Amino acid sequence: MVNAFGNTFIYKFSEWVMRLSLLNLLWIFFTVIGAGFVGFFPATVAMFSMVRHWIKGNADEQIFKTFLDLFKRHLLKANILGYISAIGGVILYLDYMLVKNSSGPFQMVMLLLLIPVSFYYLMVTFFVFPVYVHYDIRLMECFKYAFIIGASYPVRTIYMAFVTFVVYYVTVSFSILFLFFSGSVLSLLIMRFTYVAFEKVEVKNNRMAEPA
Repeated sequence: MVNAFGNTFIYKFSEWVMRLSLLNLLWIFFTVIGAGFVGFFPATVAMFSMVRHWIKGNADEQIFKTFLDLFKRHLLKANILGYISAIGGVILYLDYMLVKNSSGPFQMVMLLLLIPVSFYYLMVTFFVFPVYVHYDIRLMECFKYAFIIGASYPVRTIYMAFVTFVVYYVTVSFSILFLFFSGSVLSLLIMRFTYVAFEKVEVKNNRMAEPA
């Protein structure tokens, strides 16, 4: 019985390692063929969609075909979603530089304002792509629902920030891990955190319909 359990665990673990490594390679490949600025966001959406299917227990044998279909299907919307998020980050950074170069009471007041704004921006950024792949809602509503759900579970944002730092540090320290697991492991963990939040929200509120 112990051997059977051990063999099952090894098989499942190996299966997940293969899935995640292949998914990460696809994420990097499609980002590169999209010249980065066109490919990154749809590749990221495709990656989140894949790990969401796996979390739900829907193993996909044809990973490449499914990823390609998702990439093409979400090419435009994913870029719009991603660049709106990126523009928000640029504006926040410019505000920070402005505050950094100022002095006196103005600097202190602006810093006190920037801290919560930065946290909420980080929160929305973590939730917006999982929200996009999980709910059948209009594009701009993704930001609203990301904010509402994130604000309902702020501790999860802290967890995700910590996990992001750890995964980034480990994968950057070991280049082979960056190549095979940097994006896929992070997307799996973030999707796992957000998926639990989605399930709790859906128990309380049935208005947000999950896509088929």
